[in-house]
Amino acid sequence: MILKTLVQAWRDVRPYFWAAVVIFIAGLFVGGMAHGDIGWLDKQLESLSALAQRADDSAHPSRTMFVLILLNNLQATALAMYLGIAVCIMPLFTLALNGLIMGYLFGNLAGQGEDIWSMIVRGILPHGILELPAVFLAAAYGILLGARVLQGLGRSMTGKPQPWAEFVRVLRGSVVIYAVVALLLLAAAAIESTITLYLVRS
Repeated sequence: MILKTLVQAWRDVRPYFWAAVVIFIAGLFVGGMAHGDIGWLDKQLESLSALAQRADDSAHPSRTMFVLILLNNLQATALAMYLGIAVCIMPLFTLALNGLIMGYLFGNLAGQGEDIWSMIVRGILPHGILELPAVFLAAAYGILLGARVLQGLGRSMTGKPQPWAEFVRVLRGSVVIYAVVALLLLAAAAIESTITLYLVRS
């Protein structure tokens, strides 16, 4: 039953998943082309640095980093998914913002003469191979939920039978999808707080 629900949920969300990837990549390029200091993006980077610093200052840095990263990512993906009900705004914002931040960071480091590819391989790839698909999946499902809300509104206004049936079905499927997202984020946080941390500091 769970596997059947998961397969159906993936069929529903698949086109939105690839759209989410495109939106993120677009944000990445826009962020990478940004020049000079951009205040609100700098603040986003500062908040990420503060998270890392909080872990470093704790008695058990690796464990603290794991907990902080996992809780932060679980909250962000839950909001991206379920606030997508409000006409897709939150997941679209989450995808664009994450792409912008990463692109802006890469652009700044490249401007300082840093080896970007080395940073990607050591600091992003080990955990990002799980974390990014989790973010894409959560945001994509949020867009799907928003699309089904709009569909339900349209069917209601035109007097179609069972206008909200598709929305209810997709909403039920979100439970299984978010469980997958949570498992991916759990594994990604474990990798980021150990392997990625070691590679970055070595």
